[in-house]
Amino acid sequence: MADEKNLHAGHRQRMLKKYLEHGIGSFEEHEILEIFLFTAYSRRNTNDISHQLINRFGSLDGVLNAEYDELVQVKDVGVTAAALISFMKDFARKYGSRDISGIKLSNSESMRSYFYELLHSCSKEEAHAAFLDQTMNLISETEVSSGRNQNVEFDLRAIVTRAIKTQCSNIVLAHSHPGGVLLPSSADIAATRRIYSSLKNIGINLIDHIIISEEGSYSMRAARMLPDLWGC
Repeated sequence: MADEKNLHAGHRQRMLKKYLEHGIGSFEEHEILEIFLFTAYSRRNTNDISHQLINRFGSLDGVLNAEYDELVQVKDVGVTAAALISFMKDFARKYGSRDISGIKLSNSESMRSYFYELLHSCSKEEAHAAFLDQTMNLISETEVSSGRNQNVEFDLRAIVTRAIKTQCSNIVLAHSHPGGVLLPSSADIAATRRIYSSLKNIGINLIDHIIISEEGSYSMRAARMLPDLWGC
């Protein structure tokens, strides 16, 4: 037991030393969550717990956006850890969020510019959604990725949940193609149709789907990719 305790202590010290020397960008998502969970578990190996959470909710953003009641249902996640994760979500939103007041995404150019600034430097594929009011003012924006690495997809459940919470009228989707072709794949087109249909059923408009790479941006609507959806 003493050897196991020393092993965990040594691992934690190495992880924190790596953070201080190289920053948070040197870690995978499960490692970031693992380090945060040090605060909830003084002796347990938090690596396994972080993997369980990422597997359950799809990404670090998915974990932070999960409800408390969902978190405590995950094996080995106790009430203290679930409460701390919920607290961290609210803390990040209060003190770490970008100022979006006054941002209006009323045309293709403004949408493409907004998401280009957000996603052009991504090293991994990410899926995001912007939630807008009736006059196209930005209410909220968040990552809505499901899956990891090359298998990233839009998390429809996360999109619908956030849409209902924000009481938005319109949504713009965007995802990054780091190092890839600045054109939608067949999977991108299928996902757009699926999300458009689901949002329409609850009275919300899917306005566009933007693709971002280091080289530029691509609007599916402006390119008249899906005329049956947007009447172009």
